[in-house]
Amino acid sequence: MSHFKRRHLTPIDCEALTQSPEGISPLTQPFSQRRRGNRDINKSLYPTYRTKKTQKAGHQSIITDYFQNKSHSSRCSGNMPTSNKIKAEESLESLAMEDEDSCSLLEGYVEPVVSQKRPCFSQNDISCHVDGGQWEQEDKPLLDWLSECPPAKRSNKEEIDDTEIDPLPDARFGLFGTRCWDVPQGHIDQLPDEVLREIFALVPAADLCRNLSLVCQRWWRIISDYQFIPWKKLYHQYLKADAQALLTIKAILHQYHLNREQNQCMLGFIRCVSSIKSHCCRKPEAILECLKNHSLFPKAETCIANRLPDLQSPKAGAPYAWAMMSAIVLLSGTVCDIQELVACLRRPSSTLSLVDTIEVLYCIATLLYAMRENDIYISNRIHYNIFYCLYLLENSKCDPVITEPESALPRKGRGFQSSNRPPIQLTSEQQQILNHAVAPKQVVKIMAFAGTGKTSTLIRYAEKWSNLRFLYLAFNKTIAEQGARAFPPNVTCKTVHSLAFAEVGKHYRQNRKLNAGSLTSYWVSFVLNNREGQSPFIRAKTVLQTLSTFFASADDAISLEHTPIWSKNTRGDQVLVTPAEKRIIVQEANQIWENMKMLTPTREIAYRMTHDGYLKLWQLMKPSLSYDAIFVDEAQDCTPAVMDIVLSQPCGVILVGDPHQQIYTFRGAVNALSEVPHTHIYYLTRSFRFGAEIAYVGATILDVCKKVRNKMLVGGSQEGDVSGVGTTGKVARLSRNNQTVFEDAVNVTDGGSLAKIHFLGGLSAFGLEKIHDVWKLFHPELKLEVRDSFLKNWVGKDFFSLKDYAVKAEDKQMERRIAIVEKYRDQIPELLERITQHHVLSPETADYVLGTVHKAKGLEFDIVQVANDFVNVPVPRHNLSRLPMFRIDAVPDDEWNLLYVAVTRAKKQLILPKFLTHLLTMAGEYYLRPELTSNVCKDGQVMCSVQGCSNTIPPESFLTMKKMPFVYSDGTREPEGILCPACVEIRLGPLAWLTVSPEVVQAMGPTEEVFEVPQRMQFLLEWF
Repeated sequence: MSHFKRRHLTPIDCEALTQSPEGISPLTQPFSQRRRGNRDINKSLYPTYRTKKTQKAGHQSIITDYFQNKSHSSRCSGNMPTSNKIKAEESLESLAMEDEDSCSLLEGYVEPVVSQKRPCFSQNDISCHVDGGQWEQEDKPLLDWLSECPPAKRSNKEEIDDTEIDPLPDARFGLFGTRCWDVPQGHIDQLPDEVLREIFALVPAADLCRNLSLVCQRWWRIISDYQFIPWKKLYHQYLKADAQALLTIKAILHQYHLNREQNQCMLGFIRCVSSIKSHCCRKPEAILECLKNHSLFPKAETCIANRLPDLQSPKAGAPYAWAMMSAIVLLSGTVCDIQELVACLRRPSSTLSLVDTIEVLYCIATLLYAMRENDIYISNRIHYNIFYCLYLLENSKCDPVITEPESALPRKGRGFQSSNRPPIQLTSEQQQILNHAVAPKQVVKIMAFAGTGKTSTLIRYAEKWSNLRFLYLAFNKTIAEQGARAFPPNVTCKTVHSLAFAEVGKHYRQNRKLNAGSLTSYWVSFVLNNREGQSPFIRAKTVLQTLSTFFASADDAISLEHTPIWSKNTRGDQVLVTPAEKRIIVQEANQIWENMKMLTPTREIAYRMTHDGYLKLWQLMKPSLSYDAIFVDEAQDCTPAVMDIVLSQPCGVILVGDPHQQIYTFRGAVNALSEVPHTHIYYLTRSFRFGAEIAYVGATILDVCKKVRNKMLVGGSQEGDVSGVGTTGKVARLSRNNQTVFEDAVNVTDGGSLAKIHFLGGLSAFGLEKIHDVWKLFHPELKLEVRDSFLKNWVGKDFFSLKDYAVKAEDKQMERRIAIVEKYRDQIPELLERITQHHVLSPETADYVLGTVHKAKGLEFDIVQVANDFVNVPVPRHNLSRLPMFRIDAVPDDEWNLLYVAVTRAKKQLILPKFLTHLLTMAGEYYLRPELTSNVCKDGQVMCSVQGCSNTIPPESFLTMKKMPFVYSDGTREPEGILCPACVEIRLGPLAWLTVSPEVVQAMGPTEEVFEVPQRMQFLLEWF
């Protein structure tokens, strides 16, 4: 850049800058001094630099005119030349970008610095405003300061520079300087405060706090001004649980009686939004004309006319416009409805600027979020729609930012070709990561939601910092091989087991002491001493669990802490392991470990070294890795042993992963993204894989099941569908276990079907041969050859001894195979043959891709069907009180993680099991959409579609809710249907009173829905 050389701020610099507007530092010196300094630099760099006091900067006047026209929605009026408008728009887009060379970024500074000058109240301020009537008061002082946003005036102390440069703008109009040293350009400091305010208002709040507010004293003053985007700042402060923000919102909720006790609180919500000061709403009639183009306008108009008629009076003016906007938002069903609202307000005839529109949406989002946090039952879908739309509005201008890597190393012997690869458009979140210079002993965490481009981010990071040598640690060999082809040559891609094998494991292979498979309870039972009254398989299982826990840990020796807490007794009941038993287990585990470490060959399979065993030995050797930094992919699935190896290195470490995709805790993995302390943390929340509908399902699983709300998963602007209606094309069906995968294969190949199927991981990895061998053991009279080396041990024994082993040793895979054989019995040979004939090697040529979530992790598909074998939510929210045995918080996080991973594999269509729609109702989403009652009942009386309800739709209900049609993953269909106000009130709570008056519902008879309880819960229900 010409004159945008960055200076790295120390934390002391940042603290001084944020605490005192008068603090002086090289980047916070008075505006006039900085301008004179820039003038001196420019004179030395540009020989043609001239001063002209009689002229204004060309780009400054153009952009100022642009914003004046834009604020008044008159860009199409011809007041401004087209060429200048294009250049000004390009300037605005560039300023909103997170360019790595711009002056707004600070490397290595991550934690947000919140402005010290926040909009807030003292306790005295609040107490004098909360005692009024419910909604009738005319003076709303609590909202005044949040609503009045007059343009900031330029300080008289700032000296206007009398220098001038030739008006030769580049593509970015000189706002970021120029790489052409012979062409003089302008400087962003020449823009007036009014223009900077408009630009900064479109920047994400996190960037305002972390970056722009630290650039200079002037920018800090603009951003920290309490009249600058107050609702946007208040929203993010409330999410951070800022004390003053919590106090402010509490006062607003109290003033408008927005609480659980007020069943008509949503009417108070509309009145609260309508009380926004109207000085930024010029000609509200023009705004209303624009709103009439919205598809929900007739329904919102009916709602206001029937429930809040005083706001519809001719004297209402701006409050009516705000009320109509809030009603449209409350009746919206998708993100598209909010985007349509923004599009209507940006029409040429609208008098509302984009910044004012964003502020109103932030106001609504803040109140909705706060109401839900205060246990007011309201669908999370409404807030999510607003958040999603605002996210796209604020970050869409950041997409085209492309950083150019520093000088690359010679590319020899690698498949990497950056010149042939299309440029990656980085988001603001990705750009923040790229601008961080990792230093020795730093631990940087990148919390990346599903499909957010973590691998491409690491690739670009390695390209940019090509002077550093990186080690990329992948979770399995396939990912490491893919990484070797994708990463630049300054990155070495390995699995941690391959590193350990090169140092330790190879010696055991050379001495034929390596166990190529996994150690099982069966082989461990052969080396244990016999004890009366105990099953050898149960004892072997406890010893094996102890060894596995020790291998996964960072500990030096086996101890009592590695032993299991619970185990099965001979009757199959779970019982506590006594201290005496734990000591015996440690003794036996140590015996096996000592024999495993020996290099001498052995015939005992239990004494052969396993892959996790030699990894443990390598960890105990305290290895040293000679790299500048280490990338750890899928860090949430790393064991403490792996993390001990990585964190003991003197270099920097970058941990990347999604804590909600942790599905390998049964292998001893810990969530390193939560457990390991960090020096810096970044987030990737925007998925490039799917659109809003699929993103909402994933975000709601995290919201309802794991209480994750401050960081929300969002997607792009692409279309998506979750109804299952009209599905065509290749389908990927993802299941919880292999038994369901087998049943799916049987179903899709049944009846002479020519459908081609593909098992994720391949046919041999699925284990059809082992299922055949189990069937052979089930029919010993046939005397067929058993090929599997393990199952050969059961030839000549009773089949039920194999089943007894699987149950007592808790061998889940064997239990699934036995269950398949017992279900299909004599059909097994025919089914295996049929599945083999229909199987194809490539998933691209298959009609159905079948597999478990564990196999699908890291993959993506256009259409995904989620099977019905995950943790089951038996009924919708309004019926859960009739099933007291079910509780969301009683389900382990791993189960919800599995469901989250399955859902986020979809790109275009997600076909849900019915239980997943029940889970969405826990957040208030019933997929009900409003219709005008006059249209619904135009042909006569209409009955409620809820089974067990005999109500009809009353004409007094001016709005009627219609249920969307669904096709579930098991093939069952639920047609669309009309719901009566009583059934709507049970489902939507206070939102129902936007459609009807309470008196109408009270006059209707009570209803109790008839529903079918899942078979596996029926017994529990009868027992209760």
